[in-house]
Amino acid sequence: MIRPIVMLRTLLVASLLSLGVASQASAANSAFADTSKPVTFLKETVVTGARYPRAYYESPQALSFLSRAQLRELAPRVIGDALQSLPGVDNSKDSPWEQRVVLRGLSGQRVLVLQDGMPMNSARGNGPHPSLVPTGMIDRVEVVRGPSSVSYGSDAIGGALNIITRDAMPAPDGRSSGINGSAQVGGGSADHVFGGQAELHPYVGKLGLLVTGGWNKAQDFESPKGTVANSAYKDWNGAVNARYDLNPHLILRTGYQAYRGQDIGIPGLSFAFPGASQDFSFRYYDRDLVHVTLDQHYPDSWLENTRVRVYSQRERRNFFSTERLASSVFPTFGVFGAPPGAKSRVTEQDRFFDLNTLGGQVQLTSKKHEGYRWTLGVDAATDRTSGNNIRRRAYHFTGVGGVDSTGVTTIRTTQSVPSGSFASYGGYFQNEWYLAPQWTVAVGLRGTAYRYHAKAGPLAPGFNFTDRTTNNSAMCGSLGVVYAPQPDLHLSANVSNGYRQPNAQDLYFDGAASVGFVIGNPDLSPEKAMSYDLGLRWGPPTIAISGNVFLTQFTDLIDAIRVASVPEAQGQPTYKYVNISKAQTYGVEVEGEATVMSDFVVRGMVASTVGTITSADAIRQLYGVPGQDRAPLGGVPPCKGSLSIRWNDPASRYFVELGSRGSWRTNRLPLPTPGVSQLTDFKKEWLTADISGGVKLPSGQRLVVGVRNLADRTYRQALGSLDEPGRSFYGTLSTTF
Repeated sequence: MIRPIVMLRTLLVASLLSLGVASQASAANSAFADTSKPVTFLKETVVTGARYPRAYYESPQALSFLSRAQLRELAPRVIGDALQSLPGVDNSKDSPWEQRVVLRGLSGQRVLVLQDGMPMNSARGNGPHPSLVPTGMIDRVEVVRGPSSVSYGSDAIGGALNIITRDAMPAPDGRSSGINGSAQVGGGSADHVFGGQAELHPYVGKLGLLVTGGWNKAQDFESPKGTVANSAYKDWNGAVNARYDLNPHLILRTGYQAYRGQDIGIPGLSFAFPGASQDFSFRYYDRDLVHVTLDQHYPDSWLENTRVRVYSQRERRNFFSTERLASSVFPTFGVFGAPPGAKSRVTEQDRFFDLNTLGGQVQLTSKKHEGYRWTLGVDAATDRTSGNNIRRRAYHFTGVGGVDSTGVTTIRTTQSVPSGSFASYGGYFQNEWYLAPQWTVAVGLRGTAYRYHAKAGPLAPGFNFTDRTTNNSAMCGSLGVVYAPQPDLHLSANVSNGYRQPNAQDLYFDGAASVGFVIGNPDLSPEKAMSYDLGLRWGPPTIAISGNVFLTQFTDLIDAIRVASVPEAQGQPTYKYVNISKAQTYGVEVEGEATVMSDFVVRGMVASTVGTITSADAIRQLYGVPGQDRAPLGGVPPCKGSLSIRWNDPASRYFVELGSRGSWRTNRLPLPTPGVSQLTDFKKEWLTADISGGVKLPSGQRLVVGVRNLADRTYRQALGSLDEPGRSFYGTLSTTF
């Protein structure tokens, strides 16, 4: 357990050691960008919305980002911890590690997560885990709120999150070879976590390398109510990236990244009451990514650049569970025909999953001419999935002397996912017209074709899965306008539609789930969204404000409804995926900052989203409520906000920041589903405060310390299934050399 004093002592020792590493103080200082006075966010350049760089205020889309400096000061263990500071961005959180992004009320496979523009989503479904990209590797995070299917295709129906990692750099001008690097260590008291990341940047002539590696080890964390069992995890990571300048205009990039997670507890899915308990964890979670990219620039052409990229990704994991039942609750859990004299039953289950993805991207982008700019490209990817469930079940009996003994253990093996290949091919075109100095019009189109094939395999003892094939396609478009009546004021309007192609689980999987037995539906149609956004960007010299109001309408949303039981269910309640719901979300998002008295910066954010199911038939079939044409849409967060004030030393050596964050209007829980208990408790409104400070040491190191949840309040994130950590002292020390 890392106590505050012990943690700070560790950081101090590391600081003294790092003074010796950075022997050239001037070199260390020059290697650090001065980020204690952050650049006004309206002046930033973003790449995710349009797949090419453009100024933040020039985009008609709703955007957010986190810079490397912000990540260093927030000191998140996983990237989900930092996303809470962005408007319209929340987390579906079941453990400190297991967090999935929620954009404007949509989550899971309805939000596309990318690493350096390469999709992490797969045909498996359920949504990717951003925690697979270690925070120590991340240079920047960009978020597009609202449908982004024109740029990225399926799964971007709710938006896109692009995690941009650090890249190898060329040799500095005038130097033929050398090496520099950086390192960071840090930890937190409530999480009992400690970890670090180090990287080296060697370069020789035209070749630049980045070699990095790190680790985290977290024990069960402390909430104000006590220790949260089964919340520990540990991981390590490593990566090698290379850049070779074939000529002044042609760059070859390649890289390999490995992530290894072990014993990742998921307490939010666990339950325990007299006679019954169940725990979940990832015994292991491994990811490997390999990519090769060729960038060509054209200094004397109407083309700006072309990019060709191929990548391969593999994920392997074991989702493990242990269920313990006393004989007194056998009927409650549908356990009939137990051996006579059985006192309890223990069921352990491994759910193995193996995913291999091969993808490619080709993109052409023109220069920003006087009247227009455009980009077009092709994306292609294929997923190959496989995996088995292995269930071990044992009944316990009272033996001689009252000692329990294990009876016969039965083992059953079934599929955990449909095995097969799931390919998608898409082409897109985006164009900007500069109609006048004040007007910019952006248009985009995309078409995608899907070719899915699931192979035959065993479902349950005595039941087999047959070969199934699905061919489908989808189209989408966008239209945006930006009007600048004056240089520091930009007004925007954007209309876009998005879609989500049903994944392999929706289409094909038949198997046990938390609600009973679920069967797929090969006849599903893609989910669809139409979104309307109005935005404002205002940035006079000492103020920066960004705001959006939006309305998004959804059709053909996929959900599981109760149907007649099938033989494979063996008596369990049976549900089937169908296109059933129509829904809408609307809301407002505002963030801003202002400089006061030259050395103080005030920052604030507020966001609110309301979601409603607008289909009476869906409400009747999902919730058993007839004659009602409006109901809350599940998974939509309530209002949230933050406010902070920061003092920056005029010499950029120190900062101190005091902030508060909170959530309110938490009364829009979905209707109860018949036969299914609510998976989350009613969330109370909450408000908490944090304080942090940093110092830039004389030889270039940066020390950041702080306290989260100053009042040691008990609270939960809007979409979290467990209490947040109590008062936590944290710190990070970073250095360059």
